[in-house]
Amino acid sequence: ASHRLVQWVTKRKGVTAAEALYSALNHRHFELGQKLNDRRMLVQVAQETAGVDPAAAEAFLASEEGVAEINEAQQMLRRLGVSGIPTLVLGAKAVLPSGALSSEYLVQAFRQLEEASEGAPDSVFAEALGVPLEVLAEPLALGEQRYEPVAVAG
Repeated sequence: ASHRLVQWVTKRKGVTAAEALYSALNHRHFELGQKLNDRRMLVQVAQETAGVDPAAAEAFLASEEGVAEINEAQQMLRRLGVSGIPTLVLGAKAVLPSGALSSEYLVQAFRQLEEASEGAPDSVFAEALGVPLEVLAEPLALGEQRYEPVAVAG
């Protein structure tokens, strides 16, 4: 449900709103231990971070809208050989190994892409996810979103 919601917000509110939602969902899931299948929480976070209408978000999550697109994106990931996170796809072609990579490895990979001088390619998943090109063309507004550290019981 969370992947579909982020995709839906991207289409309706743009990349910046979707990134804010994605960041907040990661915070809630990985730091606060909240479940990403909690529809009430998903709707609340989408309203707070992306300004979506809660009733519209509820209706979307209750529907099957976006399921086929998410399935197509997952098939694309499998075809690319993506098996874990993080995985970087450079230039919509090169798939780096999943997991932590050294800075030297990453610099070398970016330099090789730069040497190929193909320019900025299209998004790998925009078409599969139904994200309009004009949405991708919007500049990403990077904010100063900060979260308080979470105390971990030892």
